[in-house]
Amino acid sequence: MSSDVMANAERKVRARQSFRILVWLIVLAAVVVFGFVNTKKVSVDWVVNDALAPLWAVIGVSALAGAIIGFIARPNRN
Repeated sequence: MSSDVMANAERKVRARQSFRILVWLIVLAAVVVFGFVNTKKVSVDWVVNDALAPLWAVIGVSALAGAIIGFIARPNRN
């Protein structure tokens, strides 16, 4: 492979990585803003019990759980 082809491929990989980081930062900012706006206490219904929790914490834990599940469930890209 020539160095131009390798440099072009590397540029595309870096651009894709930068785009993914930008998207993650926008999503994170939206979750943080949404959490700060929702400050009320809400009832969280567990299977065996109820609990009061701040809505921002419920939003944050739900977003984190969704991100972890999405990371685990994504297809393996080689």
